Amino acid sequence: MVGVKVDSSANISNPFTALVQDQKILTIPTFTLETGDVLREVPVAYKTWGTLNAEGNNCMVICHALTGSADAADWWGPLLGSGRAFDTSKFFVVCCNVLGSPYGTASPLTINPDTGRAYGPDFPLTSIRDDVRLHRLVLDSLGVRQVAICIGGSLGGMQCLEWGMFGAEYVRVIVPIATCGKHSAWGISWGEAQRQAIYSDPNY
Repeated sequence: MVGVKVDSSANISNPFTALVQDQKILTIPTFTLETGDVLREVPVAYKTWGTLNAEGNNCMVICHALTGSADAADWWGPLLGSGRAFDTSKFFVVCCNVLGSPYGTASPLTINPDTGRAYGPDFPLTSIRDDVRLHRLVLDSLGVRQVAICIGGSLGGMQCLEWGMFGAEYVRVIVPIATCGKHSAWGISWGEAQRQAIYSDPNY
């Protein structure tokens, strides 16, 4: 992938990035969102466990929920490790941080390369599909040719459903947990209330 670089110190202007230990940051030169907005110098935080096999087809993708980070060991730790459900002796486990999260991937806290200042409320709207397309670029950079299994709950489950849209030739199994394909009016109203709480913060 031309222009892509990995640098654990990228997005260092965002202090929350440092809260996730030993994560890596892949910087994508340009990325076009579903809205048509184009982000430049896009940091994507991720962590891996285990080893990718020679065929590149033993990857397990773990998708985090809304308030999670790329550190799956932080919130699903008892399931992760050799001989456990997320068996690192069999699978190359990858967890990527979503757009808009404060924990390393591009968000309102990221410096906009066009202005030299944090995006703040000017950060564009992003979608689950944007997250998954961006995360596939991470897998491509790691040499993954096929996803053996993708699992996630809540917002992570929505990502999981979207991963399934790549087809069985790329993603063999999906395990969406406590999720849905679209929000109800009730869920949308709660999301809007939460956004308005953030917008009302003068520091934002």
